[in-house]
Amino acid sequence: MIINFYKSWPFIKGTLLRTWPFILLAIVTTLHIARVIRVDGYAIGLLVLTFLPLILKTITTYFDTFKIGKDGVEAKAVADNRGKTSDELQEWIIVANSKPVEDSVFPYSANSRAILATLWHYQKKLFGEESLQRWGFGIGIGAPQYRRYENGLQNLVESNLIHEDHRGLCYLTNEGIKFCKEHTTILDADGPYYSSFTPVL
Repeated sequence: MIINFYKSWPFIKGTLLRTWPFILLAIVTTLHIARVIRVDGYAIGLLVLTFLPLILKTITTYFDTFKIGKDGVEAKAVADNRGKTSDELQEWIIVANSKPVEDSVFPYSANSRAILATLWHYQKKLFGEESLQRWGFGIGIGAPQYRRYENGLQNLVESNLIHEDHRGLCYLTNEGIKFCKEHTTILDADGPYYSSFTPVL
């Protein structure tokens, strides 16, 4: 196996910059134990104090908790709480990409989606998916949600998913019923956005 040094150098350089205080302390400790050099307690203390800011920065960057007690050293990596391993991330990407298009893409705005979700919910509840009868509703001009309703309604009428009668009530067309069936997962999750109605004769 041939390793491309130039491609690996940025990683090697970054690793050395982050860990050189630990490497140097390990070398000094090893030489001291091997009696190649003699380092007294004061010198070790000065070395630790010199590298303390870098050591603390490394600890706080890569560890969520770091404790030194009578039972030893206890550390919890940041990834344990807020991160994901590469395998978990890859698995999440595969699951997300395998979802049907209807679960991830909706071709209309949130305002239009609110209208469709409401119509679809009550159509199924009161008449059923296959019924020729249609449930409908409308929002009056003076209502706080009128502008949102009107903004969402226009595109649906132009796409022939909804019919608006002379009273201002909207209903699902046959095309609208078909569309809602194809996107039922999203619409059922939204539920009825509009829910307070007054009967219209």
